[in-house]
Amino acid sequence: MKRKLLLHLILVFVCAELVFSHSKNIKKSDEFSAFQIGEPEEEGFSSSKLSAIFPYVRNQQVNVQSLMIIRDDKIVFDAYFYPYANGLQHDIASCTKSITSLLIGIAIDKGFIRNENELVKNYFPEINSYSKNFQTLTIKNLLTMTSGLNCGSDNEETVFSGLFKASDWPAYIFNIPSTNPPGKQFSYCSCNFYLLAEILYRSTKLSPEKFANKYLFKPMGINNFYWTKNNKGVNYGWGDLALNPYDMAKTGRLLLNNGKWNGAQLISESYIKKATGMQVTFNDHKGYGYGFWVDNDHSFNAVGRGGQRIHVDRLYNAIVVATGGGYDWDEKGGLSDIIGGSIHLDALSKNQPASDSLKAAIANAAKMSGILPVVSLANARQDVLFNRTLIFEKNSLNISTARIITSGYADTIFRITNLSGKVVNYPLGKGTKYNYFKDTSSNHVYAIRGYWKSQDDFVVDFNTLTKINAYKIDFTLKDKAIQVTIKEGTQGINDTLQVHFDSNQ
Repeated sequence: MKRKLLLHLILVFVCAELVFSHSKNIKKSDEFSAFQIGEPEEEGFSSSKLSAIFPYVRNQQVNVQSLMIIRDDKIVFDAYFYPYANGLQHDIASCTKSITSLLIGIAIDKGFIRNENELVKNYFPEINSYSKNFQTLTIKNLLTMTSGLNCGSDNEETVFSGLFKASDWPAYIFNIPSTNPPGKQFSYCSCNFYLLAEILYRSTKLSPEKFANKYLFKPMGINNFYWTKNNKGVNYGWGDLALNPYDMAKTGRLLLNNGKWNGAQLISESYIKKATGMQVTFNDHKGYGYGFWVDNDHSFNAVGRGGQRIHVDRLYNAIVVATGGGYDWDEKGGLSDIIGGSIHLDALSKNQPASDSLKAAIANAAKMSGILPVVSLANARQDVLFNRTLIFEKNSLNISTARIITSGYADTIFRITNLSGKVVNYPLGKGTKYNYFKDTSSNHVYAIRGYWKSQDDFVVDFNTLTKINAYKIDFTLKDKAIQVTIKEGTQGINDTLQVHFDSNQ
């Protein structure tokens, strides 16, 4: 889902604080009651084949941030890639849809909602105007992305732009044009899952986050999460839930055990089977359930933009959890292929050297030395670029001016002014070192650094880290001008523009 986030980031950073170190500000997970630590070979994984993950991530500059593999309730692989760190919450993006689906299941089990075949309009009696086909729209149609609304990947940004401007979100969604009768055609529309969140709110008298905390998260020992909500207090049912990877893995365990958690049936087995079964079948024989992407009769996924994933495989009794800032999970020869090629149904012979090598690679990934080195350039043209105000042309990040401030005694500062005149200072980490910022309202953490790519090319690497996006702002010095490129893969940003020096300085 493409959405321009910089204005939101600017507001976030007004109340942000600098995070000086991992050990001081990033809480490490110390609760492993749900899982034990296992040896890869004992659980049927080849340590040597799993080790191929690290050169792939390094050489291809894959922006995966955490990766966890669990089999038979034993963690066999638990890696965090610098600058991400163990214990951080992460925006799980559209994996949130899968959580919302589970909450609907709980609401049905407890009688707040009769069943998924109920008409959506029954929960919104105040809305008298709605588009064609809304009269027959059911909760199941929302869960299976078969609402028939003209809302999909090709126009979602436009739809969301209107939604965020609307004073009444349900009324806005009810009037999105209908292109197909409900239940006839799959179209991935995030607005479907806002209506589900609103139905939860109206039927239970609790916001989705409070309902989740009471009936799902607290029973599973999930105590730290953040979920964005609108002015009405209804959480975004489609996304913006933040969990740490370990708690994502707990969700996978709940699904693997058909809704049961440590002997308690949190969600009925019948609902779990429907949610993770193939309700809609695609041409490639994969499909979609109730908020889950289904591979086959034993494997399914919660999937989110930027590489967020909870993969569950009942055949292998395995869970894979990944978070990231934009990469292709299914790239040929990539993470999916490496992990799939490393697993066997039965245990393997012990291979201590390979196991030790894998553990060393996992430890190194979390360190600064785990990323590609940056060459020190003594002759870089700092005198041309630094300590001067740069005026930007129109760009996707709405930057009006920028200034890279440095001296022999102070850390480098990246100061930007947006189109509304808001000025924000970002202390830049240097070379391979990131500086960290923490938003105290949500615990989201951001990382930023600056480095010389060549003597005429300075890069500001702005990784929102726990909020998915990774922006690269590249300043290329030419004879009498500076060219700037701004890139961000998950939003498809690829700007090229000229900047000019402020003539008043």
